[in-house]
Amino acid sequence: MKNRYNIKLNRALFHALFWSVSILVFAFIFRLSETVDELDLIYSILFHCSIIICVYSNFRGIKKLVNKGRYLSYSIFSILNIVITTILNLYTFNVLVDHILPDYYFVSQFNYIEIGIITLLYLTVTSAIKLSKSWFELQRINQLVTETKKEKIDSELQNLKSQLNPHFLFNSLNVIYSLTLNNDKATSEVVLKLSDILRYVIYDSTKKNVPLSSELSLLKNYIDLQKFRIEDDVTINLTNEIEYDAKVSPLIFLTLLENSFKHGIKNDIEDGFINIYLCSNNKKIIFKIENNKSEIEHNTQKPTGVGLKNIRKRLALEYPDKHKLIFEEKSNKFIVYLEIEHEG
Repeated sequence: MKNRYNIKLNRALFHALFWSVSILVFAFIFRLSETVDELDLIYSILFHCSIIICVYSNFRGIKKLVNKGRYLSYSIFSILNIVITTILNLYTFNVLVDHILPDYYFVSQFNYIEIGIITLLYLTVTSAIKLSKSWFELQRINQLVTETKKEKIDSELQNLKSQLNPHFLFNSLNVIYSLTLNNDKATSEVVLKLSDILRYVIYDSTKKNVPLSSELSLLKNYIDLQKFRIEDDVTINLTNEIEYDAKVSPLIFLTLLENSFKHGIKNDIEDGFINIYLCSNNKKIIFKIENNKSEIEHNTQKPTGVGLKNIRKRLALEYPDKHKLIFEEKSNKFIVYLEIEHEG
């Protein structure tokens, strides 16, 4: 409330200053003697009366017509406004002044054309000021909207990333739990790997972008961790051809890899496989992963899980019109293809 009051007060002060300066300048230019006297000021004020009415009528015209795109109507309105102002200006000096100030004698120093030109000049200057203020105000509003949208997107991205962490943590703890049940000596090694992975997930996931090589290390550590809970006859291949260590949003690929482990080798399917391919150049990143289909889960591996929905949202927010995510299902395997364009 106080802020709105201050805005209105500043606006009123600006308008008062503008017209005060205009009246003084006008009185100085058209003074009858070497100095500006009382008569010059009175004449200037009388002359400005019709001009002031014209200017604020023009502001209404801008608001009602120009802002709604009715330019022809505004042009007609402006012409009528100038004509009426010219007539009113002459009427002020020829009729009204004799009743308002009977002790003074004033005669207009201008004819119709000169008054029309002066009126047009005032309209041009004040309209330019009005429109420039509106433009700067629009730019300020657009900036606020952009900042608000950015904050909303950043908040939404952090929420999407945070949804990955608990899911990943629970899967990893299950691995450790199964090892501890058998008093496996590899438990300490697994805990150490999990510590490295969680350090990355907790700290690097908050960054906007990370090197692709870091994401590759995360995938390798995750695969090593999962190997402790799967049978030896399961084949896992990771091929990478990173020609350019591009920057990429963290944890994009991990969700897709988790999905493959979840469906491809669930219940330790015999002869299960997961093939991962990651490559990059100075233009794009390609991540492809395929896994065998479980007979138990036949036709159930669909791209509709919470994790995959999050990936779709993140890609739409972070790489709008710069990514391609394809899910393909064949008779014996499920394939995910992700392509991301990036700035080299």
